Amino acid sequence: MAEEYKYVHEKRKNGKGKGGKGNGGQQHGGEQAFRANGRFNADQRAGNFNFDTAHGMPLEEVDYCVPSKEERKAKRAEFNGEVDYETGTIIREGVRMQFLKMLANEHEAELREKLALSDAEIESMKKGYCPKCCNVHHKLPLHGGGKNEFKNFILTPLYPHDQWHHDILDPQIDGIRPGETRRVMLPRCDEMIYDPKKYGFTRDNVKVEPNYTSNVNPSEYPKLYKPEHATEANRTKEVNAYVAAQMRAKNGGR
Repeated sequence: MAEEYKYVHEKRKNGKGKGGKGNGGQQHGGEQAFRANGRFNADQRAGNFNFDTAHGMPLEEVDYCVPSKEERKAKRAEFNGEVDYETGTIIREGVRMQFLKMLANEHEAELREKLALSDAEIESMKKGYCPKCCNVHHKLPLHGGGKNEFKNFILTPLYPHDQWHHDILDPQIDGIRPGETRRVMLPRCDEMIYDPKKYGFTRDNVKVEPNYTSNVNPSEYPKLYKPEHATEANRTKEVNAYVAAQMRAKNGGR
């Protein structure tokens, strides 16, 4: 039976993958301004980073324009589709499901090489389900005018995904309102599957330490994002720990 997939903008209640202090930048009260949680320095807010690439995603200056709440809601519904998670029945196939099916059918070798997905996970993707501890990330978020197109998606582990949001994008869009446009530095690339070999922050292909204190605590995430993590045995261990943490949280910590 399939379980409901939680995207990053919903607070994760398990012990891993919570997003630390930066988790859950929220839209409060309908059309009010976006308020990002976390501690940010002046460079983050201005988009002045000492790296030009974050986990394989080069920084690109783009227009971030927030659509109306109604448009965002419609795009999110188009992305999610509709699933009866009690029975695992797909009522209406969303674009995310279509993307996952395409990856499983056309990029199986790359999924195994980069993310160490198992036979069972590949088969689940062919049915439209996202591997646990991964996220289909919008390179340009729907909140910023992004589209539900395959070229705008990348399948990624949770930790780098949340850093792209909570350390790089969120401080630049803090306080933005629907209809407003800001020029921001956004991590983007042409790849559709995250590559652990490209983990880290670089400038001119040389690794650097980011010029801020991260809001995302790696100890709270499954270790699936570095080259040494990318083995099926390690993935099995980390996913099992993640699922166990979810169950404990569901049962009130017992």
